[in-house]
Amino acid sequence: ACAKHFPGHGDVAVDSHFDLPVIPKTKSQLDSLELYPFKQAINAGIGSVMVAHLQVNAIDNTANKPTSISYNAITRLLRNEMGFKGITFTDALEMQAVKKYYPDGEASAQALIAGNDMLCLPGDIPGSIKKIKAAIKKKKLSWEDIDAHVKKVLVVKYQYGLANRVPVNAYRLTQELNSKIESTTRLVAEQAITLLRNTDAANYPLVKGKRIAYVGVGITKDNAFARQVRNDYDAQVYYFDYKQPAEKAQQLLQYLKDEYDVVVIGVHNYSRRPANNFGISQAAQNLVQKLQQQQRCITFVFGNPYAIKNYCSAGVLLASYEDDAITQSTAADMLNGRLVAKGKLPVTVCESLQFGTGIIASRLLNTAPAAELG
Repeated sequence: ACAKHFPGHGDVAVDSHFDLPVIPKTKSQLDSLELYPFKQAINAGIGSVMVAHLQVNAIDNTANKPTSISYNAITRLLRNEMGFKGITFTDALEMQAVKKYYPDGEASAQALIAGNDMLCLPGDIPGSIKKIKAAIKKKKLSWEDIDAHVKKVLVVKYQYGLANRVPVNAYRLTQELNSKIESTTRLVAEQAITLLRNTDAANYPLVKGKRIAYVGVGITKDNAFARQVRNDYDAQVYYFDYKQPAEKAQQLLQYLKDEYDVVVIGVHNYSRRPANNFGISQAAQNLVQKLQQQQRCITFVFGNPYAIKNYCSAGVLLASYEDDAITQSTAADMLNGRLVAKGKLPVTVCESLQFGTGIIASRLLNTAPAAELG
């Protein structure tokens, strides 16, 4: 495995593909945040580390000297101070954060002088070889240094069996590689889906014999969840996508009122990114919230859990995290009581739904009620 991007690439204002980001933090600040996960990974025996193109003056105050080619960052900090013994990779040397200041293969020579083992995408291979040989001639590098890096890489190749090449049989390769995806996805869904709130235990899990409607928000046709709710409950299914106007939402609210004992709501097909409220239209958001106020509802949110901030007041609420057919089918099994939710919320989405929230029932449907709130 490879830990990246050392010493910590999160707090930058510039994309290192285009220029050199600057991190103006003190060494103590780096120690308490950026370096911490790398220390833990090293203690756990991580095999390799990729070093970022960052200007971190607390590590090396040489002007325009990226950490990826800095002796202070690679040898003094990562190897000597933090005790890392594995393989180091540079980030791609053709990126402008380093190429802009060290062109024509100079970045490759500087990366080896800094103590790196592997040069990622050096770009100018002839120029790199020329600059490395020049560095050896000037005694900034030695052939012993080069041999040591090569031997280190060869040890890893032998460790992973690459010295004994066994060609892969390409027949049915895709099918074999993907053979366990369905079962793994199902297992993940069973462990992850989270019951966040259940103030209506009489209706969740949902029993047959009631007038059930399913409102699929963000969809225009049946998906796996809608089909299973139809089959399990003979439910009527309604769609409301993010292009429909508020007037349609109001019409649907009026139509559903007093017609059904329980309305199951699924929020689908929204963006993973938070811009524009994850792409959830105001009309769709209002529809869900007013439905929850108007009648008894069970709400499933399929995707990025941060979008649950829109529905924190729901009486029965489940986080499903993904929106694929297997996750939808698993969620429908939980609605029916064939499975119990086992997940805990991995993030805080609102004041009432904090990190770690999750109601975990100890029994399946039709057994004595018992639940605990984590």
